[in-house]
Amino acid sequence: MDVIRLADGDRQRWDAYVAGSPYSTFFHLAGWAQVWQAALGSRTHYLLAADGDRVAGTLPLIHVRSRLSGHFLTSLPGGLCADDEATAAALLERARELLHETGARYLILRDGLHRWDLPGLVTNEDHCTFHVDLSGGVEEARANLRRSTRKLSKRGLRAGVRAVPDQGALDTFYPVYARAMRERGTPTPGKGFFHTAMQRFSERLVLLTIRREGEMLGGGFIAPFKDTIFCTWSGMPREHYDFYTSYLLYWGVIDYGCQHGLQRMDMGRCRRGSGSYDFKAGWGGEMQPLYQQYLLNGIERPPKVGSSLQEEAKYRLFFNVWQRLPLPLTEWLGPQLRKRMPFG
Repeated sequence: MDVIRLADGDRQRWDAYVAGSPYSTFFHLAGWAQVWQAALGSRTHYLLAADGDRVAGTLPLIHVRSRLSGHFLTSLPGGLCADDEATAAALLERARELLHETGARYLILRDGLHRWDLPGLVTNEDHCTFHVDLSGGVEEARANLRRSTRKLSKRGLRAGVRAVPDQGALDTFYPVYARAMRERGTPTPGKGFFHTAMQRFSERLVLLTIRREGEMLGGGFIAPFKDTIFCTWSGMPREHYDFYTSYLLYWGVIDYGCQHGLQRMDMGRCRRGSGSYDFKAGWGGEMQPLYQQYLLNGIERPPKVGSSLQEEAKYRLFFNVWQRLPLPLTEWLGPQLRKRMPFG
């Protein structure tokens, strides 16, 4: 078993493998390396495990160095894909070597659909996603909603709110999204990042906007991949919450997924017991555990991820300050910070 760095000539077979892996997500596709490099200047380590001409596993890693969050390697959502434990062990061993070569203090395998039981890995199971069955069509999917979820979604519809796919709306959508992210205290990766991603994945990354009487209220990016539609980046400012914009977003994803023959919706990561967890549980899906797994190199405990970052004083202070900054300043600083911090 050989573990090599992804080369330009390997992209086709990398993506062919990812398309057939039960553990892969939209973010495993090789094109994301180009997006991160071009839009944010990130350094990447895309590792491919091969047995002769046969690909047996992949591990896409991004190299992060930051005064606030430290020096580490992180996978993209979905973590490590491999045919078996032996292949996973080979990829992990090469990642361990990268830790020592770069001086990084830890490696995180993010949002894995499979828990790899390998020596040295520390596992956190605080997060999950929900998979909503779309195979029976839109009416059956809606019938499975919690009563309160269906009721509030209909209120939004009666108020004239609609989910509208619009690939040409990035310039209009992005300022609204950026305002919503500032309210959360989270830097955005920048409009240039989304522009680059939409160019690279023009047939896979769809902008679903939320509108009322022509006004942009927010929206999010959705990505059909294999038999699943993935919910990725989204944002709706609080000033529009009275129109139930979050409900109309997922209502729109269900419509889109069913119209395009997708079998399920992946609602995206949430922390068990959180408000986001309770909201997503109302859509009639099956809870799917997600595994955050770590290799530690000189630190005693795994770092926080996602919303749990706010449990640490330094991040709590950062979020509080970020929410008060002028929007133009957050737009200038955001992309530089986003590539250096372990936001979800």
